[in-house]
Amino acid sequence: MIKPTNKLSVLSLSIAAALCTFTAQAELNPNDAQNQSVAAVDLSDEAKKAFYDDSKLNLHSFLYIRDREERKPGEDFKPQIENQTLQLAMDYRSGYFKDVVGFDLWASTLMKVGDTVGQSEILLYDYDCNDDGVADDACEKTNTSLNIAALKMKLGDKDLGFAGRAGYTRINMGTIRSSWGLNPHSYRGFEGKLSMGKFHVGYAWADQFKNDWSDEFKDMTNAWHQGEPNMSAAQKIDFIHTVGAIYELDNGVIDLGYGQGKDYRDNWQALVKYSWDLSEETKLNTAFFYHGGKYVEGKVSKVYDAEVESYIALGADIKNGGFTFRTAYSQTDAPSDPGGAYNFRLTPWANSDNRNFMQATSQIEDYNPDGTKAIKLGVDYNFASWGIPELSVGLSGNYGWDVISDKGAKGDARTYDGTMYSIDYNIRYRFLDGGLKGLNINFFPAYFRSEDTNYKYDRNDMKLMFSYSYAAK
Repeated sequence: MIKPTNKLSVLSLSIAAALCTFTAQAELNPNDAQNQSVAAVDLSDEAKKAFYDDSKLNLHSFLYIRDREERKPGEDFKPQIENQTLQLAMDYRSGYFKDVVGFDLWASTLMKVGDTVGQSEILLYDYDCNDDGVADDACEKTNTSLNIAALKMKLGDKDLGFAGRAGYTRINMGTIRSSWGLNPHSYRGFEGKLSMGKFHVGYAWADQFKNDWSDEFKDMTNAWHQGEPNMSAAQKIDFIHTVGAIYELDNGVIDLGYGQGKDYRDNWQALVKYSWDLSEETKLNTAFFYHGGKYVEGKVSKVYDAEVESYIALGADIKNGGFTFRTAYSQTDAPSDPGGAYNFRLTPWANSDNRNFMQATSQIEDYNPDGTKAIKLGVDYNFASWGIPELSVGLSGNYGWDVISDKGAKGDARTYDGTMYSIDYNIRYRFLDGGLKGLNINFFPAYFRSEDTNYKYDRNDMKLMFSYSYAAK
């Protein structure tokens, strides 16, 4: 496992120096003193243009407050997550040296503020400690880490061009992606994309992964804890990789992908999105999403009766004035999944991320347990017509039926008598100008209830988030 602890300034100078040296040696006669002097000036100017003039530097801060409680059958509500985290992050993106090569960096600190309870999936988590889930959680700790350190390159133009990145990098191609906690999750790997006008085809590969609650890039395994030595035994998944193709329509997109987790799972997906302008003030957005997968039978997946699984969803929203109305439907079939829910990843949860476009999700449940059919209805409203474009509010509800009753049951022993529903609220305020421009305040209360299923128990959840980004350059 490799821990990316290089200091940012040293890494930046090293890359720039290496590029300058290589180019100078390749193009000029090293015995010509005049050429050496001119080349040094030219290369210095090009390096300054790429790594300073054309670069972007954003500074981010985030105060994340969450309180979630859970109630098991016959018990009262008990704390499950209580968390306060302050994030400070630097996001540097260079231009391209000689219009070909550059690099990106993201470094962050996640600071524990006050007492916490449970595993927040935000702060660094120490699996060696004992967490009783009630008192102050000493398992969660403040952490500083390097999230992204990637070389990038581009060739050609939009009509025929190639773009790639490699190192500790984000991936967003095929069936793999990098999602976010307070920072981007990332991989040790590479991604390459060939573009021909509106058609794009790409490939990505990775063998390690880092999320917010880890301080290093770790091997992918068949256990959710990424092979922590003091946890249950885990089998390594050597790598994941994927191919993808995207075609941009005039008012939409077609997105296809196929991926493999070595000896663990294959998956594939198709997304179609399209929009219509129904009038000058009314727009209809639609989406169809299909995701399929199958475990590779054997000791890595620990599945020996694998079947093809699927998730299918339809979604639509209509925007008119300040209103956005949403509706969606999804259905899940995951008969051989060990956890009783559809797995969009090429690894178990926490070992990688996935490109999915689920339509009928809520704030604290994806509505993808085996057997589940789900519907979603929601509405958002922006107060621009009241002279307050900074303020938006929303309300949505989900209902799921035919939910797996016992997630531990296998094969024909499974029954599908469970139901679940949730209600989500949101209040969002964005400062659009003035001294506080860039500050966002978001409040997300959520309620979840289930019946006749042990997949997930009743939960109350609240998230309050303050975020601010400053473009330093």
